[in-house]
Amino acid sequence: MAMQMQDLQDLYVHKLQDIYSAEQQGLQAMQQSVGMIQTPELRQGMQMHIQQTEGQIQRLEQIFQRLGQQPGGEECEGMKGLVQEAQKLMQENASPEVLEAGLIAAQQAMEHYEIAGYGTARTYAQLLGDQDAVQLLEQTLNEEKQADEQLTQVAQQINVEAMNA
Repeated sequence: MAMQMQDLQDLYVHKLQDIYSAEQQGLQAMQQSVGMIQTPELRQGMQMHIQQTEGQIQRLEQIFQRLGQQPGGEECEGMKGLVQEAQKLMQENASPEVLEAGLIAAQQAMEHYEIAGYGTARTYAQLLGDQDAVQLLEQTLNEEKQADEQLTQVAQQINVEAMNA
């Protein structure tokens, strides 16, 4: 059943549910792909972000609890599409370097999607005067941006390897 969307508060809750679903889906995708990664630096980064994501999901649950709302109820279609692209790539007969370069690109697309979502949710939380949520969302937003930066750095090496594969 679709929820009533009458005001910014409703949109805010809807956005948080969407992000919650996106995080759950992203977590599963990372857990699937981490075993296929050979480059130690990339695998380590991915394992670290898996742990971080679990913490980000807990932060969202904290916000829902304080709002008296359920985290579930929304399936994030945007993330679903991004995850499907990553899964399609994992089924390709690709060399390890090319697979990793592609997985980085897929992972960064997911990070950018989450950065956009968290930025919006933080803005709504600010407008609604929910300072605690602003801080929690800000914390996650910074982590997502950091993860994206790290992926960019690893990509520089792996993309060259894929080019020379």
